[in-house]
Amino acid sequence: MATQRLTLPLSEADVRRLHIGDVVNLDGLIYTCRSLFQIDVVEQDVLPPMDFDKLNVMLHMGGIMKQVDEKWIPVSLLGTSSIRFEKLGPEIIKKLNVRAVIGKSTMGEQTMKAMKAHGCVHLAWGALIGNILAEKVIRVVDVYNLDELGALEATWIFEVENFGPFIVDIDTHGNNLFDRVNEDVANRFKEAYEEYDISDFNYT
Repeated sequence: MATQRLTLPLSEADVRRLHIGDVVNLDGLIYTCRSLFQIDVVEQDVLPPMDFDKLNVMLHMGGIMKQVDEKWIPVSLLGTSSIRFEKLGPEIIKKLNVRAVIGKSTMGEQTMKAMKAHGCVHLAWGALIGNILAEKVIRVVDVYNLDELGALEATWIFEVENFGPFIVDIDTHGNNLFDRVNEDVANRFKEAYEEYDISDFNYT
């Protein structure tokens, strides 16, 4: 396991060097997205006028934003579960050349295949507190579809500094940290059952 602080945008070489369990902090520009953004991109081919060569780190987030005069300030950045977007994940990665997706939980088999093929990783949210993470946003650079979709579903562009820490839970080599942990837990249960001669145990 390594700890890395990476400057955005990420190159393919940057993410190919990462492995599950690595800890990552980020400096540069990121953008947020939720369901409506991804549905528009995949099903309607409608994209905000963003430079996706410079913006290649996507944050699955519903943030609490506050407007002070003409300035927007993030109060809390609340990660949402990435597995919700499994159906859209592969096409989003391919179409937008995404190098990293940040979110809670993990993603599924088809997205893992797309990440391996195109050079993308998933960074798990872990135990981060949303209001502390919000303090790592230097400024709100821009926002798209705010009037149409509201602050929660709008696409925000943030400049961030030392943003994280996040854990690499899917790497470009076909590995998934959540799967590894689940396998380890299952094996430990089996060992415990055998040690204590438990043949039939149910729990809630």
